[in-house]
Order: sequence, then structure tokens, then C-alpha cells
Amino acid sequence: MTSSTPASVMGGRSLSSRPVFPNSKLKSVKPNLVGSTLVAVYIFLLTGRALDLSPLHVLHIPLLMLILLSITTISRGDLQHSFSDSMTRYFGLFTLWVIVCYPFSTWRYASLPSVQLQVQAFVIFLIIVQIIRSKRDYEKVAGAYAYAILVAALFSFHYGRNVEGRIALAGGTLGDPNEFALHLVLGLPFWWFKASRATGFRKAFFFACTLPIFYAFARAGSRSGLLALGVLFLITFIFAQGSKKVLLAVVALVGVASTTVFLPGYVQARFLTFFTPKEGAYDAATRERIESDIASSNERKALLMQSLSMTLHHPILGVGPGDFSFVAWDERKAETGIGGESLVSHNTYTQISSETGFPGFFLFLATVILGVRYSYTDFRRLSKTNPEIAQYGRYLFSALAALAVGIFFLSVGYTHLLGIMFAFTLAFRRMVASLEEP
Repeated sequence: MTSSTPASVMGGRSLSSRPVFPNSKLKSVKPNLVGSTLVAVYIFLLTGRALDLSPLHVLHIPLLMLILLSITTISRGDLQHSFSDSMTRYFGLFTLWVIVCYPFSTWRYASLPSVQLQVQAFVIFLIIVQIIRSKRDYEKVAGAYAYAILVAALFSFHYGRNVEGRIALAGGTLGDPNEFALHLVLGLPFWWFKASRATGFRKAFFFACTLPIFYAFARAGSRSGLLALGVLFLITFIFAQGSKKVLLAVVALVGVASTTVFLPGYVQARFLTFFTPKEGAYDAATRERIESDIASSNERKALLMQSLSMTLHHPILGVGPGDFSFVAWDERKAETGIGGESLVSHNTYTQISSETGFPGFFLFLATVILGVRYSYTDFRRLSKTNPEIAQYGRYLFSALAALAVGIFFLSVGYTHLLGIMFAFTLAFRRMVASLEEP
């Protein structure tokens, strides 16, 4: 790494004392209408998964759009400007390290999909950062993300599949209830942002669009998603003004009360108990599922310890991207004679450390920390100089904080979700830099 060090991630000089991008060429930025529109459509299709549930999925439209956008991004040049920021370098070095780890993987065939997904995530990151150059570009792409999450929530009502009493989409990356719930949580701040800038009917409409998202989230029955949602509400509550704090408290109380009316008994028990079923409180089927949840929690603790042990035994290159579940099964089989199910680590941080070693872990962690730090510092600085644009940073910061907490309970280390959220952070930072140019 060049001038950036791990210490610069957590500290360093105040952002207000130096330009965000010293070599910025964005002194006069015009909206990139064609490029931002293509990115918005791509983000909508990739995140909403609408094509997964239609006959058009055989056309591989998102892949074709990714190729087109990659060519467009390369033809624009100026890639060195994106790599002038520490966040791009850390995320790029993490991607490079994933590729380096691949030849040394325990199971190279099993590692290949994870390597491909990480390369795709970084390409998506670069595309968004390169093409979003103005406030209008950012609003368009962020709006597409918000509508994509709404579409995913609405699809779950008709095309959702039942996963042991919980709801997720019929397939694809949103086929797991926990990942589905995290996507829904991350979409909420983008709708709140749209509502904060609207008035009258449009404001009411934008707030109404969050209702199916909340309902779909509740039906997913995700405990990790609930923690991410709690972080999201807490940050929003802290930075809200007096009257809005009261409104948020009322919304939270109404949401909790609504679960007793609209959700099945098992999902209520999953959310509203400490997973210790009282004798006679639930029917036999619900009691059995709750006991299964208790076993799942204990199982995740065991997987966490196993992933930490695997990290210590393979500290440099790890066991290979995407290989944790296979190596963990082999270890359990050798120790107890029973391998059981093939399970992921259920923790993105230890997933990365066990599969790519400490170098991959520190590069990934630095990227996450920079994402949270950038969004927070931009928001705090702009709150004094440009309150309107500061709203962008406030909602983005709440989303990044929820993401950092949510991935602690999921294995999503090589997914486009991270590439998109990191890119939103840096794109917002670049937009702020262009607005602050004389």
C-alpha cells in the first residue's frame, strides 16, 4: 500500500482540514445521464432479483449489462482517480488476495465460484464509483436500489418459499431468509431518504412503500436481521430531531404490537422470546421449531469457534475462498466420525479469516471500517455546511452500520451486496468532493 496505513483507517487528520480528493478533476460535474441510467437498471435487476422469477432469466441480462458497463467504464479512463482513495485500494487488494489464495485452496473447484463472485463484486464497485459523478447520478442509482428492495419484498408475498415456517424468495441470493432480511433492512434508509426530501403525497407514498418491506422482513423471521434493524433504528433515533424521535418511538411500538396480530405463532415466538419454550405455551410443532432454533444457536457458536481455530491453523492463505464448509466437515468427520451437514461459518468476518487468512481479514476489515467512517465523517461535516446533502450521509451511515452488524451473523464475504454498499459510500464521498470544489 502507498501512503495509506491501517492507522489512517481509524484516525488521521480531520477531513475538514484537507480536500477529500486532493487531485480531483471534478471541478465542473455534469450528470452522466446514460451511464447512471444503465447502472440504475443494472442495480435494480441485480438486487431485486426480478428476472430470477421470470422466463427471461435464461437470457442472462444482468451479465450482459455487466459486460457493457465494464467496457463503458474502461473506455472512460481515469481509473487511477478511483484508486487514489484508500477504500478502493483496500477492496482491490482484498480481491487480489482472494485470487492469490485460490491456487492454494484445499478444494480449488469449490473455491472458483467465490473467486468469480469477488471479482464481480469489485468490478461492480468500480463501475458505480466511476459512473456516479453528480448529485443527480447518485439519487438515480440510490433510488433504483430502494425500488429493487421494494420489488423483492412484494415478490415474497406471491413467489416466496417457506423455509421451516419462514419466508424467502424462491431462489437466487435471496433464497435464504437471513440474507433476504438483511437486504430488506438495508433498503429502508434509502426510502427514508427519499421521504425526507419529499412533501405532501409523495412523502406519504414513500413512507407507505416501507410497509411491505417491514412485513416481508417480519415474515423472514431473522434474528440476525432483527439486530441489524435495531442498529438501524438506534442510529436513526440518535441523530433525529426531537419531534422525529417521538415518531420513531411510536413506529417501533406499533411494529412490535403488530407482530402479535399479523405473524404466525412460530415467528412471533422466534422474535419475542429468548428461545426457551414454556411448557404448554405453544403447540407441539411450534415447540419443536423453537427447540431447533436453540440447537441452531448452539451450532453457530461451535462453527464460530471452529472458524477461529481454522484461522489460527491457516493464518496466511486460509483454507481457500468458499472452502470453510468442506474443510469444517472433514474436521468434524475426523474428530467424531460424523460430519453432519455442510455448514458455512455464519460470520462473514471469520469466514474471510478462515478462508483467506489474516491478510485477507485485515484488508476486508479495513474496507468495512472505511465505509462506516467515510459515511459518518461526511455526514457530520456536511451537517454544519450543507444540511440537505448531509441527509444523504446520515441515512448512508445508518445503512453501513447495520451492514457491519448484520454480516457478523451471515457468510456473505464474496457477494455483490458488499460491492454495492461500499461503492455507494465512495461515490457519495466523490460527489461531496465535487460539490466542495471552487
